[in-house]
Amino acid sequence: MIRSGRAKNGDVELAWEQWNEQGDPLLLVNGLGSPCVAYQIGFLEALAERGFAVARFDNRDVGESSRCPGAYPTEATYAVADMARDATAVLDDLGWETSHVFGQSMGGMIVQQMAIDVPERLRSVTSLMSSTGQRGVGKPTAEAMSALMERAPDDRDAWIEHRLRTEKIWASNVELDPAWSKQKAEELFEYGIDADGTARQYKALAGDVRDAGLAQVNLPFLVMHGSADTLINPDGGRHTASVVPGADYVEIQDMGHDLPPMFWDRLANEQRQFVDAIN
Repeated sequence: MIRSGRAKNGDVELAWEQWNEQGDPLLLVNGLGSPCVAYQIGFLEALAERGFAVARFDNRDVGESSRCPGAYPTEATYAVADMARDATAVLDDLGWETSHVFGQSMGGMIVQQMAIDVPERLRSVTSLMSSTGQRGVGKPTAEAMSALMERAPDDRDAWIEHRLRTEKIWASNVELDPAWSKQKAEELFEYGIDADGTARQYKALAGDVRDAGLAQVNLPFLVMHGSADTLINPDGGRHTASVVPGADYVEIQDMGHDLPPMFWDRLANEQRQFVDAIN
């Protein structure tokens, strides 16, 4: 890490980290309930080796960023559009007038909204394992939905056990290293997770559909999705690509709703090839 800071969007502060200085600026946006360390250092290094200046940050309500308590669960306290403004505030604080953006899961929804709201700030958009919010596509399996709705325990060991059990439901269809899975769970917990914050983030997603806005987007747009994703069905990714004019779609065999090391090079290569093709 070469520098860190705290961006501000009104009263909300967003903790960010930049990992290397040289290359094309690339902001990584996290998924539901995940602090910035969900993008592990090995993945950051894979992107840096391919010529990206990489930054990651904590969305509101997780990690070291602001908590936004309010009227949940009766109503949402903020929307995806607010989280997109958070990400734009991070670009401002980084000093990046324009940037490539890469979002996974809920992060994909956030970068989609950025493409609608602030296209002038973006060089390109990558939406990974995500969807537009359109009903009927990107639906989880019943087992995955049930696991997603479980409130994680507060106790460290119980949280890690819960994480390892539920992750298996939507994990990639490959043999995962148990030591890696446990190490990542420990890293997430120790950095900072928040069950109430995760619930507020989830509420922000409800009913939000971006199809009409995305149909007007005129930006280089890459959609990637794992073939084995049980939390957001791959048809959510295919639908996203069909809505955005000129979008590229890449489906990655056996990848689920996770980011294990065996896919880091593939994803980094796809990102590099995509950016090279538009330069």
